[in-house]
Amino acid sequence: MSWRDREYNQSKYSGGTGNSLLWLVTGSVPLFTVFGIRVRIHSFMILFMLLTVLFGGMRGFELSDRMITMGALFVIVLLHEFGHCFAARGVGGSAEEIIMTPLGGLAMAHAPRNPWGTFVTVAGGPLVNVAICAICAGILYSMGGVRAPYHPFHLLPPYGLGAFAVWVWWFYATSYAILMFNLLPIFPLDGGQLMQSILWPRMGYYRSMLFSCNVGLVGSVVLGIMGLVNNNLLLLFIAISCGLACFQMRMALRETDPHEMDEFQNLSFNLRSAEEAPRRRKLSRRSIKKAQKRAAQEQAEQARIDAILDKVSAHGMQSLTWWEKRTLRRATERQRQRDLELSKIRD
Repeated sequence: MSWRDREYNQSKYSGGTGNSLLWLVTGSVPLFTVFGIRVRIHSFMILFMLLTVLFGGMRGFELSDRMITMGALFVIVLLHEFGHCFAARGVGGSAEEIIMTPLGGLAMAHAPRNPWGTFVTVAGGPLVNVAICAICAGILYSMGGVRAPYHPFHLLPPYGLGAFAVWVWWFYATSYAILMFNLLPIFPLDGGQLMQSILWPRMGYYRSMLFSCNVGLVGSVVLGIMGLVNNNLLLLFIAISCGLACFQMRMALRETDPHEMDEFQNLSFNLRSAEEAPRRRKLSRRSIKKAQKRAAQEQAEQARIDAILDKVSAHGMQSLTWWEKRTLRRATERQRQRDLELSKIRD
């Protein structure tokens, strides 16, 4: 249910291993490709849905209810992740793949490395849930005056209105639950990432991420206690996963210089915007070729910088090699020179 801006090893999900137990942990099944986005379902997701349909469920809900719930859950989570992908593309980023897992979806979306691009990309998923809830609530009200409750699981589905109304109710209830859960300020849930992107302009990337991780650790503990009290193993597992993600990111931040991290995170955005000054004279053919060559070189450099920044986001500065650190320092220095030249031109 969360958006992740990092590189993933595609072979990890290919399911090509012959070990059945290993495939259950790391394998996945390709489903389809739409709008240039590959959709795969993790093996654990298949097992989770099958076991829930056969043996799971709350008291009062029959087999048909569990089947509808799993179907609604899959479709809504998938639409949620498409929301992240299209939002990333809308702000100039990219999106390549979606992995459906028992803990939600993982959208392989790459947003521009700035607060607004991150905020829009993260917000794209919850906005899809808001739209689903609004549409389903309108349909239910038009079918018989059934008002969609603010706490949907406190009421039973409207069986008296037919199978279609039951489907609509379950879509509303499932989307509502996913929306409320995802907006919890626990990193890396959408709520935690939205909080970090809002604080980023005022506090900088480093401090905003550190603050979000600290809040996420507290929230994970509270969520884990709720899972233990209610004997909810899935909630407890999500709490542990979120807590580990916050702890690992916090440790990586502690080993990184704050000013260096802020410069590196802003570097990608600055490199793209530095060459946007309008040209006032007609360029010759030779000048155009030189400009095209320089643009190709800068594009290749940008790709290297993005890959290094993804590595920093995922594993911290300590994971970089000497060459990668030198590459970032040189790119930062070149960016400073460009900014100085542009400021002189404007003056």
